[in-house]
Amino acid sequence: MNKTLFGILSTVVLLNTACSPKQDEAPNTTVQSSSMSSEASTAASSQPTAVAPAETTSPTNIELVNTYWKLILLNDTEITVVDNQTEPHIVLNTENRLSGSDGCNRLMGSYVLDGEKLTLGEMAGTRMACAEGAAQAQAFNEALTKVAIHTVHSDQLELRDATGLVLARFKAVAMP
Repeated sequence: MNKTLFGILSTVVLLNTACSPKQDEAPNTTVQSSSMSSEASTAASSQPTAVAPAETTSPTNIELVNTYWKLILLNDTEITVVDNQTEPHIVLNTENRLSGSDGCNRLMGSYVLDGEKLTLGEMAGTRMACAEGAAQAQAFNEALTKVAIHTVHSDQLELRDATGLVLARFKAVAMP
């Protein structure tokens, strides 16, 4: 029994040592979502991660893929979030799948990334009637069809058309 207990304790100490961050390494600043809708989980085989708010995140830690991007500007217009509706957002996962919301309906689709070039495939989504925010949701969906390139600056993502015009601006935020 003492040999078994000693073996278990040795294993725990080794695992703790191997899994602990080194003193000179910064702690991981990503947060994994603990819940996804069943539709989003079928659209994305892995759960997306999101970065912590900008105050605690180094801009170099923010990546395009597996980040929760909250829509903040659409065609030079600030976004309004309607009470009791999901905020407009997108998440691009590592399997080239996009999921998110237009503020009224859930979105899902595919994407191809080649450097700064970003091509979004045809989007699918739910078709719920929204008393408010329907025009903004439609404008967001139309903007997504025109995306040709992207840029990430600090904690913001810009989606641009082929001429370089900013269609939409997003901010990296913690998963709601």
